[in-house]
Amino acid sequence: MASIGPGRGLGRVIEWRFYLVGPPGAAVCDRDIRGRDLRFCTLEITPEGGGLLHWLRIDLSAPGIELYVTPLDPAAVAQGWQYRLRPIKEVIASEGLAVAINGTLFTWDGPRWLPRSGDLARAVETVVADHVVSHVWEHSYLLWFDGQLTPHLRAAKPPQPSELAMARWGIGGQGVGLQHGQVWPGSSRDPDARTAVAIDQARKLLFLAVAENMSSRRLLQELADLGGKEGMLLDGGHSSALAIGEGSQAIAPGILYGGWRPVATYFGVRARPVRKKADD
Repeated sequence: MASIGPGRGLGRVIEWRFYLVGPPGAAVCDRDIRGRDLRFCTLEITPEGGGLLHWLRIDLSAPGIELYVTPLDPAAVAQGWQYRLRPIKEVIASEGLAVAINGTLFTWDGPRWLPRSGDLARAVETVVADHVVSHVWEHSYLLWFDGQLTPHLRAAKPPQPSELAMARWGIGGQGVGLQHGQVWPGSSRDPDARTAVAIDQARKLLFLAVAENMSSRRLLQELADLGGKEGMLLDGGHSSALAIGEGSQAIAPGILYGGWRPVATYFGVRARPVRKKADD
């Protein structure tokens, strides 16, 4: 594992990998962010997609780790909306994030064919940002985190009042396709750009993944193989995006995938520097 956050005191709390999925014999890159490890192997292509897959595994129990979910925009709320569309590059810089991915489905007040930065917008699924609940949509499945960053993802909708009362952070999704480490057999096998999240509550691990062209089933299976127990998809297609913030070690900060389409909500991680003890 490797840290991508600023500060040596963080240790190995965020692990990043990318898989280049191609025809038999193509290289699969598996690189430690600090550049200590670069391995190649073969990943068979299937009818369920190929292309680039990025995934990250975050230890939520590590000192210095914080979460981020886009908060409501007061000016947008005053106009009957919730947010303004923003590009991921702007968000990761202004919020000081180590990593960010796109969040919920959304609607916006602008041309249907081209969402523009600054357009007023609403999230479709429920969002919780620092205890503030955006709204409760009856079809939302909610990945939420309490004040100790313990993750929760229940295969039922909508989120219950008791859950919302305990949630400090939360991001809504489209259905829990990964339960108890098993992928729902009915998951789509059609490839597309995908964004997904998964957790292992017992080990307090969070998984983030963005795939260039992969089926829902295959992406969730990849997360299960990495150790994810519960997981779901977020918005995908042209909205899928992943960016790394300033302060990463050995990998240049910037957009790793997507980013051209501004969206309403983002889900991210901050990695605060942690002061090392004198005897470390």
